[in-house]
Amino acid sequence: MKNKICFFVAAFSLATAEFAQAAEMPYMNLLKPDMIFVDGAANSSGRIKVKLSPCRCPRRDVSVYLSGEGAVSKVELIWNIAFPKEALIYGGDWERNYGDSGWFRTGDSSAPHEGWKPWYFLVNDGSRTDGYGLMVQPNAFGAWKVASGSVTLSLDVRAGSRPLELKTDQWGMKICTLVDRCGKENETPFVSAQEFCRMMCPNPRLPKEPVYGYNDWYCAYGNNTATNFLADAEFIVSLVKDEKVRPYIVVDDGWQRGKQGSAKTTADMRWAGVNEKWGMEMDEFARRVKAMGAKPGLWYRPFLPDDGKELPIDPTDPALENRIRADMARFAAWGFELVKADFITYDWSTSWGGGLTPIHHDIPEWSDRSHTTAEVVKKLYMTLREASGDKMVIIGCNALDHFAAGLFEIQRTGDDTSGKDWGRTRKMGPNTLGMRTIHHGTFYVLDGDCFGLAKPDAIPWRLNSQWLDLVSRSGTALFVSWRRELTTPEIRDALETALRRAAKVQSPGEPLDWQNNLRPMRWRFGDEIRTYNWE
Repeated sequence: MKNKICFFVAAFSLATAEFAQAAEMPYMNLLKPDMIFVDGAANSSGRIKVKLSPCRCPRRDVSVYLSGEGAVSKVELIWNIAFPKEALIYGGDWERNYGDSGWFRTGDSSAPHEGWKPWYFLVNDGSRTDGYGLMVQPNAFGAWKVASGSVTLSLDVRAGSRPLELKTDQWGMKICTLVDRCGKENETPFVSAQEFCRMMCPNPRLPKEPVYGYNDWYCAYGNNTATNFLADAEFIVSLVKDEKVRPYIVVDDGWQRGKQGSAKTTADMRWAGVNEKWGMEMDEFARRVKAMGAKPGLWYRPFLPDDGKELPIDPTDPALENRIRADMARFAAWGFELVKADFITYDWSTSWGGGLTPIHHDIPEWSDRSHTTAEVVKKLYMTLREASGDKMVIIGCNALDHFAAGLFEIQRTGDDTSGKDWGRTRKMGPNTLGMRTIHHGTFYVLDGDCFGLAKPDAIPWRLNSQWLDLVSRSGTALFVSWRRELTTPEIRDALETALRRAAKVQSPGEPLDWQNNLRPMRWRFGDEIRTYNWE
């Protein structure tokens, strides 16, 4: 009966006595916002129109359109609705979470993003979990704020940090499509959230096989050679030699020409070759990885300029798209099967995380202001996707989450863990896995980041081993950063068990205490419940 109530309230705003009896929590009609503002002024000229999308029964998605010439920066839609005072609210993140994502009550000052919920939000009254959000790959940055008597959707339609200069067109520009879902009876918040994510991303691009393997960042931090890398990789591959699914072997930052990770470089095509320290051409490196029975992958910073220009970049520069296509074609020709595309929000915004919008501060004016930031950045993601074709899998790292969904096979959903500092792994790892496993298999394959160690005793094994165990059971991607000389018999057995587990298809683990714990400790894996201690 509750689902019936939700459907009719959302579609027609009816409240009959028959339905009102069971309606513990009100349901928002996305089609009928009570107020609309364009840059703070009422929508009296009708520049914003809210319409039903073409019917896909029983779905009734809602599209928001912007029309008319002239500059515009922000659109706001406001619904007058009061959720229960004790309801818990949950939301997305612009690109990845930073150890602070979770469920919060309305007005809680500890909520990230100044209380704004990027892309979508869920509301739970203790018995039902409803979802409201943007369909993936919108043409604006959308964030929601739930107040005591209203819900606001703020849509950032700027071009960089300047107003959009919209050109006249007959039908107007579709900013985004809104979707909603009423939770079902006897459905856990986790299952409700998964089902809502499927609605926001009806066509995820998923790998054909489980994702697991080796990445050298948290045991080498860029200070590596090809010979040493291959020796460590061979050790990891030996642990899963007879598995049907080959592991990925990913070399992180430090192989390319120029100074590691720096924006200052020379015009010698940084991604066309290797540095002296690395000491092996990348086509030969890829051949050796394949010869040991694994799939080669590499780290790539696609928006980093090769010509010495300072950040932030102008993503509307046509030369950038051409260079990305050339780089990706080169990686494919070398024989790589995975590319980890990193810094792809920071390099145009020079900021992390975000509040109301991922654009924190003023950035230089772009050469083309006729398209929203969302359109421009999304086009570059599509360039990466098209250029990789079906030959290479993409991991988005620092990628806008709602743009990675449906375009990239894998998404790093949290900030860096560590091979040196357990406090960092404890803060970032369990939070991103606990709060974002709802995206796994619905948006992409989730990568909660590596299990690693840079030097002996840097992280106690009793703690680090729990992170390895959780990731390996969660069904998400497992990458280990482990030097062969740090391996004891106990650690070897644990690595082998975890990697073999990750090589097989598993249902996503369900965090059981995610509504009251930023670092969930109690998890359900099928019929088994396990408890971890992150302290």
